[in-house]
Amino acid sequence: MKAIIAAFAVLTAVFTASAQAPKSTGAAKTVAIISIPEEATTSPSTLAKWLKAHTGSQQALQQALFNWMAGHIAYDVDNMNRVSSYRDSAAAMLKTLQTRKGLCTDYAVLYAQVCKEAGITAIVVTGYALAHDIMVPTGSHDWVVVKNGNQWTITDPTWGAGAVDNGRFIQRTNWTWFQASPQIAVKTHMPYDPMWQMLSFPLRHDELGSGAFAAAAKRPVFAYGDTLQAWFRQSRLERLQKSSARIRRFGGAANPFIMTELDWMDQSIRVLAGNQEIEARNRRIDQFNALNREYTEIVKSYNEYVGFKNRQFLPEVQDAALRKMIDGIAGRLSAAEASLSGLKSADDGLKQNMEELGEAISGLKGKVGDEQTFVGKYLKTEKAKRRELFYVQVADKL
Repeated sequence: MKAIIAAFAVLTAVFTASAQAPKSTGAAKTVAIISIPEEATTSPSTLAKWLKAHTGSQQALQQALFNWMAGHIAYDVDNMNRVSSYRDSAAAMLKTLQTRKGLCTDYAVLYAQVCKEAGITAIVVTGYALAHDIMVPTGSHDWVVVKNGNQWTITDPTWGAGAVDNGRFIQRTNWTWFQASPQIAVKTHMPYDPMWQMLSFPLRHDELGSGAFAAAAKRPVFAYGDTLQAWFRQSRLERLQKSSARIRRFGGAANPFIMTELDWMDQSIRVLAGNQEIEARNRRIDQFNALNREYTEIVKSYNEYVGFKNRQFLPEVQDAALRKMIDGIAGRLSAAEASLSGLKSADDGLKQNMEELGEAISGLKGKVGDEQTFVGKYLKTEKAKRRELFYVQVADKL
């Protein structure tokens, strides 16, 4: 049902019952909808490109896409109770277009991807379906939320394509599930994450039924718009962590579908957090190695300075160049020391290497400081008497 990155652990596959569309067909749209040629349906990209070129608005584009999917992609009844496991989304979408079959995830992912490639904000939402009126969970499901202008609407291309009757898929385009309002959609489409209800007073998973809306209205306003803005800025790990917390805050594991979802989310969070720590450690190692290389270059520059001093600063250079030489070494050392102090690590091996490098930098800083003092004195001395300073310094060391 979802793509899980492979690292640290292999997540367990889960069995999910797929929710089926009600047999009600709803009213058909009376607008004129263009037909999409076969050659334009080889990939999400070709579909989006053709639709953008042949429709006059985002609304017309979505209507044409919804209509085409409803008439050309059949619900894959043979695999409706398959075990959900990792699948590459790109490969899955191409397979859906080639076989003209799919489950709710396949419908939703394809619809959302075409919209995205056409410049329309569309997001696949996972949740469970509710039986009409009584609002009882009937199965896990996927659909799409789309932003049209400043409004969010809910489109379900799976239920829009027809329904399963006695084990057979009956194709019957159902426009009820095209751009439904959040207030209407939540009666049949319950997202795991309450944010995707797009309601100021979202329902709780453990309060479904005739009194659900009245109970929701008594709670504080949920600023889903602000929460969504934050969601778009978050990393995948942050999204999962925040979503898991919201689900638990709004009723938690109230049915088997939510329990399965939370289990998947918890596993994914552990994997992503582990990967994040590995990446952070690798970055720290890279930063340390860069600092170590910089220190080696600084030592090289210092040795060049010492050789130049041993030749009594001959051939002669401008005073400013001499000052720049030793001050430049000091500046690079200070920068390396500051970078090292900002590098934190709980890894014992790396910590020891960092301490050793810190001691080496500190020792060299003392020597460079002495040389800065010498150069300062050298530059203040009359040029005719500067050479005497070298002999004085040698005598002081004896």
